[in-house]
Amino acid sequence: MMKFPIIPAVISVSVLLSACSDSRFEEEAKRVEQVKAEKEKAEAASQLSDKEKYEVYKKMEKPLDEVILENDLDVLEEVSNIEVETKDQYEDATEFSKYASQVLYNFYLSQIDAKKYYDFLLQHGSERVKSELPSEKDTIAIFTSIQESFKKQNITGDSYTLTNLSFDRMKREGNFYRKVVTTNGEEYFITTIKKENGVWKYEDDSPAPPYLLGTDLNQIKEETTTE
Repeated sequence: MMKFPIIPAVISVSVLLSACSDSRFEEEAKRVEQVKAEKEKAEAASQLSDKEKYEVYKKMEKPLDEVILENDLDVLEEVSNIEVETKDQYEDATEFSKYASQVLYNFYLSQIDAKKYYDFLLQHGSERVKSELPSEKDTIAIFTSIQESFKKQNITGDSYTLTNLSFDRMKREGNFYRKVVTTNGEEYFITTIKKENGVWKYEDDSPAPPYLLGTDLNQIKEETTTE
């Protein structure tokens, strides 16, 4: 069982608060309770089973219908050139979609380890993604467990492709599809990226139904709304 260090300030709540005024008392009491709650949550996360860790990972995903309904989508086409330069940040959405696709594919096939994927999320993840990550140690443990489950399935990759981007009305969120060809066959995903402070960030990646090139995704959106 992983143990977390006890914060010295939580030695005795009554002693800590005795010198505070009424307003400071309430404020400090709330702070202490928040610290305790965060520590308890972190300790609980460290004891999760592999299945529970995977569920934590999946919680960061958005439902596919929600992604579709949020966007004005265009006709679907595949990107011919998926080569991309590694950069500290990406101001071009198409470039970042290629980079994110490369990282996601490499993580899936264990061509990068859990630590490198964690570093990718820290550097290129949206504020929401980063806020939902546990501690570095626990996050890496979760991602390692996920990769181990992939390895047990003896999954090997052949290739991947991605589609052109579609954007929301404000051009601050984009979506694209990925098709990954492995020993499991063809697998499809929809990936969401988000523009924050002028830089594109990774927001979400979820399983998706197969796509058809030339499909008018506005029609898909309408059909999803009426179902």
